Amino acid sequence: MSSDEVFILRFWLEEAGVDDQVRWRAQVKNINTRQRQIADDIDSAFVLISNRLRAALATESGEKEGPQ
Repeated sequence: MSSDEVFILRFWLEEAGVDDQVRWRAQVKNINTRQRQIADDIDSAFVLISNRLRAALATESGEKEGPQ
């Protein structure tokens, strides 16, 4: 049985340039791997999570198949 994937997301607004525009930034922490990554926007934050979940699924599927 696989373990859960646990993430902590932190979002904040940050100035994006001289035009006083603001944008969302995000820090994604993966509790399982202890990795921290910064994303430049909301979509990128969820892409990081999606990629990690796909990698975990591939690893889990490979373990169930066993050695070849």
